[in-house]
This record gives sequence, structure tokens and C-alpha cells, in this order.
Amino acid sequence: MGGLGGRGVWPSLCAPWSRVLEVMNSANMTPPEMMDLVHERRTGIDRRERATGFFSRHWLIGRRRDGRRTGEGDNIYVDRYGAWDWVLVVGVLALSLLDMVFTLIHLNAGGTEANPVMAWALEWGGHGAFKALKIATTVIGLLVLLVHVRFRRVRTLLAAAFLVYAAVFAFHLYLSWMRMAAEAP
Repeated sequence: MGGLGGRGVWPSLCAPWSRVLEVMNSANMTPPEMMDLVHERRTGIDRRERATGFFSRHWLIGRRRDGRRTGEGDNIYVDRYGAWDWVLVVGVLALSLLDMVFTLIHLNAGGTEANPVMAWALEWGGHGAFKALKIATTVIGLLVLLVHVRFRRVRTLLAAAFLVYAAVFAFHLYLSWMRMAAEAP
């Protein structure tokens, strides 16, 4: 008769383990001694001996959202990020691009660039160098912050960058409003 009950497969699967339990119980072994009897099947280098890098082949598609163990919530790298992390990153990127556009509009109207590094880029390579440097520094900075978002104070830095760019955008709107008011008859 087949199946898992009665005289089928089940007793033949349990027989070896029941014999192991009998031997351990009769020998009055402690749990650490019992563990010495268990055969280690893993071979090769234990991947858990070294810390996980900030970029892995699973970045953005893996399963790591938090630490693997209790208490591993800070100072860890993850593969997937929370919704607020993405909101902040996309928000900073959008505000930075708006800052670039409004800066170029302001420059075309006779204004000057307040950031000395960006002013140098404008003098050295014109609008193309300005745009390239603005986008490159923003994207690289955001990638560094996103990868380290589970580290201490990084999420605060990301939120601070968002607020700074929001203030810069509000200032651009104010400048535009003042210029339009000055041009009105």
C-alpha cells in the first residue's frame, strides 16, 4: 500500500531519524554535542563572512529591503528602497532640473550665477558644460545618497537636499515674478 500513512513511504523516511534520536537520548548528549553529529553539507567560501557591497548584481531587483536579522536596520545596504526614498530622490532630481532651467532663463535675462562652480562651468564651456555638470553632479550625488539611504543620517541629508532645492525653486519663482512685475507697463 502506497502513500504516506500505514506501511508506505513514511516509516522508511522516519526510521533513520528515529535511530539517531535513540542514540542521542541513550548517550545523554548535550545540544552542542548533538550538533557535532550533524554533517555540514555546505562547501566553499561562506558568502556571509564578508559584508554585502553597496552595488550587487541584485541592485534594484533583489529582495533585500531590510537587514536579515533582528536589529539590522541601520548601516546596511539594500537592493530595494522604500516609497519615501524614491519620492525624495525623484523630487530632488526634478527640483534640480527646474533649478537648471530657471537659472538659464535668469541668465538670458541678464542675471548672474551665484554658485561659483557653476559660474566657472558657464565661463569655461557655456550652457552645454553648465547643463552637463549640473546633471552629472546631481545624479551622482543622488545615487550615492540612495545607495547609503539606510545609513545613519543619510535620509535626513536627502530630505535636507529636497528642502534646499525647494527653497531655491521658490526663490526662482520670486525672481521670475519680480522680473515680470518690472516689465509690466
